[in-house]
Order: sequence, then C-alpha cells, then structure tokens
Amino acid sequence: MKIGQEQSKYVAALLFGLCGTGACQAAEPPGGEPGLYIGAFGGLGAVNSTSLQQRGAVFLRPPRKLPVLPINADGATQGSTDVALGGIQVGYEWSRWQLGSDWGLQPALEFEGLYIGKHSPMGEMPVRPSFLGTQYVTVPTTAGVFLANAVFTLQTPYSSKIVPYAGIGAGVAVVSIRGSDSANPSEPGINHFNSDPNASDTAFAMQVKVGLKGRISKNLSLFTEYRYLSIDATRYDFGSTDYPGLHLPTTRWHVDMGRQPYNLFVAGLQYKF
Repeated sequence: MKIGQEQSKYVAALLFGLCGTGACQAAEPPGGEPGLYIGAFGGLGAVNSTSLQQRGAVFLRPPRKLPVLPINADGATQGSTDVALGGIQVGYEWSRWQLGSDWGLQPALEFEGLYIGKHSPMGEMPVRPSFLGTQYVTVPTTAGVFLANAVFTLQTPYSSKIVPYAGIGAGVAVVSIRGSDSANPSEPGINHFNSDPNASDTAFAMQVKVGLKGRISKNLSLFTEYRYLSIDATRYDFGSTDYPGLHLPTTRWHVDMGRQPYNLFVAGLQYKF
C-alpha cells in the first residue's frame, strides 16, 4: 500500500512524539534500576596459617616475685583451618554509568555484618629457653566483622539476568577466643592458661570479592561469590598458670596472633526494593 505525502507527515510526527516521551530511548535493563536492597548469605572457607607467640614468666621462688624465668614460645598455626560463616547486608545502588551502547557499570554502597563460626587453629611453638621443648597452643576462635563495601556490577550485552560484580571493603573485626589451651608434652594435664582461657581483641579488616548475580524475579536475586578477607594482627591477655603444688606460678600470658587471611566461598539472596 502506498503512503501519500500527507500520511507520511502524520507518521513522522507520531514517531517523533513517541521518541520525545522516551519510547525510543534505551530502556534500563531489568534489575538495573537504582534503589535500596537487603541480603543474607552463608558459606564455607578456610583461614590460612599465621604466626603465634606466647610470652610470660615463671616465678622460681614463690611467693617472691623474683627471680623469674622468662618464657618465649614463637611459631605458627599448622596449615589451614576450615570455617563457616553467615551474614547480612544492606546497600543502595545508583543508576548505571553507560560505557557504550551495550555495556554499563552500576555502583553501590553496601554495609555488611558477618559472623565467622568457631574454628580452632593450633600453634606449634618452640620455647626459649630450649630445654622446655615445644608449646602447643589451641585458640578456639570466632569473629564478628563489620564492613563498608564499594560494589560495582557490570552490565554486558550477553545477559541481563546474570551479571558479574566486584567489590572492595574495609571495617573492623572483633575476634574472640574462648577456652584456649597451652600445653607442653613435658607437663601432661597442664593448661598454662587455666585461670582465664578467654580473651578478645579488635582489629582492622578488609576484603575483596568477585561474584555472579542472577535475577530470579523482578525484586529477588541469587548471588554466589569468592571473598578474600584479611584481619590484622591481634593481641590477647590470658590468665596465669594456677596449679598449686603441681606447677610453679606464672605471670599472665600474652599471646600475639598474626594477620588472619581467610578464603571464603559464599552464596545468598538479595531483595531490591
């Protein structure tokens, strides 16, 4: 069917009007709208070996405070220790930055709290003076970590439902040790921290994470990711050795734990309002 000159003018005017109202503008990909979101997640991983040092002194002529025998046991935890974790997050995503016709980057600010469950690294620590042999220190550890993250989600031309993202964050960790044990094979049955085996400390924490997010519905997404979490070195103050008649009394024991590096694999759900 031929369209006359007058009809062509009407068609052109209609197309112009639609474009003016946004019908000819590039639509925001589903799930890419700005807004607030919340999420919950859980996962598994491991903490790598780190340095461990125990320092204190034995009173040689109690109840006198002198002379003393200084003790310095210095070593590292053995291998890696498995951990489990869970957490929640709340964040806000802004509009995408267009990187081209089919590419974009969507920034978000995110606050996150996670809990790393009980795990018990054991340190093997040669003692100075050397005639005392080796100290074996077990530190049942939990950690609460609070982080602020910058997260960037990448829009690609390949899929609007599955998108990659990466983030970096920093914050504080509260590390607690409950029921620690400091044993030496030359003194069976003796826990050198027995009068107070509990202690805690706070430290700077930071993480990087990369993952994939898949849209399940308009508001709900499933995500899976890898995280590298680092908690700075911590220091603990445990009780003295208190076994009257079995062991000479000691000062309180100071334990220094090096930086704790965690490799974590996480999955969770995210709801966007």
